[in-house]
Amino acid sequence: MSNPLLEPIRIGKVTLRNRVAMAPMISNLGTPEGYPTDAHIMYLAERAKGGASLILTEYTYVNRVDARGSVNELGLYSDELTPKFMRLTDMIHSFGSKIFVQLVHAGRKTKRDVIWGNTPIAPSPIPLMDEVKEMTSEDVERVKEDFVSASLRARRAGFDGVELHGAHGYLLAQFLSPAINKRKDEYSDGVNLVKEIVREIKDKAKITVGIRLSSTEFDPEGLTPERVAEIGEELVKAGIDYIHLSAGRDGPMNSSAPFYYGKPSFLKEAMTVRERVKNIPLLVVGSVISMEDALKVREVADVVVLGRELLAEPHWLKKVNAGLPVRPCIRCNQSCRGMVYREVRCDVNPEVGWEILPPMERGEGEVKVVGGGIMGLEASRVLALRGFSVTLYEKEKIGGQFNKFRDPWKVREFGELIKFYERELDRLHVKVVLREGKCEENCVVATSEEPPEFPQVKGKMVAIDSNLYAYHDYAFELARENEVYITERSISWMDRTREYFLRTELEKVGVKVVEKAPDADVEISKFVDDQPSVGKSIKAGYWMGRSFSPIQRNP
Repeated sequence: MSNPLLEPIRIGKVTLRNRVAMAPMISNLGTPEGYPTDAHIMYLAERAKGGASLILTEYTYVNRVDARGSVNELGLYSDELTPKFMRLTDMIHSFGSKIFVQLVHAGRKTKRDVIWGNTPIAPSPIPLMDEVKEMTSEDVERVKEDFVSASLRARRAGFDGVELHGAHGYLLAQFLSPAINKRKDEYSDGVNLVKEIVREIKDKAKITVGIRLSSTEFDPEGLTPERVAEIGEELVKAGIDYIHLSAGRDGPMNSSAPFYYGKPSFLKEAMTVRERVKNIPLLVVGSVISMEDALKVREVADVVVLGRELLAEPHWLKKVNAGLPVRPCIRCNQSCRGMVYREVRCDVNPEVGWEILPPMERGEGEVKVVGGGIMGLEASRVLALRGFSVTLYEKEKIGGQFNKFRDPWKVREFGELIKFYERELDRLHVKVVLREGKCEENCVVATSEEPPEFPQVKGKMVAIDSNLYAYHDYAFELARENEVYITERSISWMDRTREYFLRTELEKVGVKVVEKAPDADVEISKFVDDQPSVGKSIKAGYWMGRSFSPIQRNP
């Protein structure tokens, strides 16, 4: 039986060699002027090299007045940028992949300091972050022209298509959402604006055009799957070449669901759209990590769009097709989310954002690694890849602090990362010895700070006022036999999506999230600026393995 992920497909004027695409994800690897850096080009190229047939760039702003959403976002607002983008498209094409640029106007989903001191605009004066200005008819015409001009530049720069960002609460989504658009003019139905943009792009730029839509906004007053299906039908009549379904608007519910949420996401909503929109390709994104996930999506959609998993494992398609170990995204939302002011990183893949680095130096000889937590596992992996003969010593069980998790979601989801290391180290012929190791010469010590001990209490009131991951984790088990409270500030510093779902799961097991910790039998209060984490441990192990140099004895 043929692999349904490997079949070619035609989208508009473009033929893709397979059914896997890279999702548009903000990286901030561009320059302040809006063109891709060498680091950005290599970051995207690595995913094309890994087998993705379509690269969708991160959102790319269409004017230098009020369209930008983050400080180093890509921009196609001027002809002067075209040569810089040609370097990107040439590189992606060299690997046999196609590349579409996702065009966006942030609308109200930005801040004054990000758009050069200007006031954000929106279809209606409903603020989100800063005060907003309701768009005049002149503003609407200006923005329409901005999208068309950016599409012309995209074609000249070698892009194979453009994708309009009509999801996640950006300007076009604001026009489409009845919860945000309260206009009384011809654009009270935001579909009219999108149809006009599509028609003008097709007429003037003559390039493949798609749109990303949120299949649901998780708001009864906002977009629903039924309404999105109607929008899709109208856009097909206007000449749209494909629809790319995601989910969410401004709040914590969106397609970048953390590990507390099921996967793959939003297939029920996507099916509602598929039943009405049958004449063009449908792309679907949402927590796709495994081949099993991808095949479920293919039952509904024509193209499977991978986001965070292609950060964790850029060669995902090649590896799943070859049956090789695949590094999983653990959906921690730690380093790949909320990047208005920083660059993209990945907790399980330290090379994200650093693809421009030269290849690792080859090595030979024997190396000992002491410590079988994720730091030691990563160090062993990298050393073996460099060519060393590696022996890993762990006195108990590999996985280190992962073996102490009490949160059942972490046990299940994060455990997949340990399974990856077990398979990968076996493939690389790393010898694992379950006893305490002594570090002498040609040795790496890979140990980290131990977490606080689990409080051994029963039948008590416990108050947790701490940002330490360990105490969030312990709260799940403490709630079995205690009355447990955790403060808002303990979890409020997290990515808002992860905070939302953590709060939800804690409340399900009886943990009360409160503004102020009550007087309790057991009071835990500890805040730190720089605590140990999965990402920090893996990064440390990676650089240990990459920088290791054996001791050379004189003859």
